[in-house]
Amino acid sequence: MATSQGIRVPSDDSDVPSDDRNVPPDDREIPWDHRDVPSDDRDVGVRAWAVTAVEAELHRQVAQLEDRDDLFDVIVADALFPPGKLLRPVLCLLSAAAVGGDATELVPYAAGLEFLHVASLIHDDIVDQDPVRRGRVSAAEHHGISEALLAGDGIIALGIRSLLGPPDGAVPAARSVDAYRVVADTAEHMARAALKETEIRGDPNVSVADGLAIIRGKTAGVLRGACRCGAVLAGASAAWTDSLSLYGLRLGMAFQIRDDLLPYTSTEHLAGKQPVSDVANRQPTLPVLLAHAAADPGDRRLLTELFAGGDDSLAAHRELAALLERTGALREAAHLATSYAEQARDALADLPATESRDCLADLAMTAAERDH
Repeated sequence: MATSQGIRVPSDDSDVPSDDRNVPPDDREIPWDHRDVPSDDRDVGVRAWAVTAVEAELHRQVAQLEDRDDLFDVIVADALFPPGKLLRPVLCLLSAAAVGGDATELVPYAAGLEFLHVASLIHDDIVDQDPVRRGRVSAAEHHGISEALLAGDGIIALGIRSLLGPPDGAVPAARSVDAYRVVADTAEHMARAALKETEIRGDPNVSVADGLAIIRGKTAGVLRGACRCGAVLAGASAAWTDSLSLYGLRLGMAFQIRDDLLPYTSTEHLAGKQPVSDVANRQPTLPVLLAHAAADPGDRRLLTELFAGGDDSLAAHRELAALLERTGALREAAHLATSYAEQARDALADLPATESRDCLADLAMTAAERDH
């Protein structure tokens, strides 16, 4: 689909088999095994259940750390709680349930994705020199860069252990190893994209296509990996696994593009980060690249000046926001987010009709419209 400024939203259809379409193994539409779910929780919806289950599992695992007065344990608890959206483990569980898996048995595995995500946030804040994370002081700002870096490495180890599951876990070892391979591949692509992101720092004269590729390697690739992990852990067919992978990729595109808009459409409290961080970090996000592509020579010079100096003043942020508005970049980015969200929803068409599939579809549209 072409947008008003000629930016085409890739369909990413290369991830979808052209002629392999599954038939549900039976006519059951209830993807959850509720044996371990308290009866009072059954009516709150699959997403709410997943959030509650993952948060409880994170608390359980943190409580089992060797010494909760140790600095490592303190940083782990500070970084994990209160939790964020828990989007990655929730996507893992919903994806597993959407293909008939027992999500109640997969909670410990899914929790591993949140450990890995939190570790990446700690490291991101070090690279970006962001003092705020989720509306609070970042780990590096609070405890020091060296301490945060080392703790982040340790949290990665906790994530790997959780993802591989307990020795007597319900998932066959081969499946958990396959899921770990998905995570390893995802981490490699994320690192490559993050390095590309550092290469363009301070340079708004980067193509929109390159900006989209960075998003695809980072956030979109991570959400793709979360969905694929759920499918793999549930033992889904190749076709359903590919459908969920494509869904996660498109969802991640929508989610990150919307995230790039938040500094200009949301308050610092809602966004959980400083609204001037894009200018201060000299990081040209997708709205900036869209603005540069549409700007006249004067506005292009202004963009170059803004991102050359790393001005962290509110005045610089407002100047950038006004430029993004007058070039139509904010509107264009919002349109791209919506387009990707619709493509994500469409990627679920071949999955059996379940509450979990519907929840995934709703998540896609919410990702493009959220204000925090």
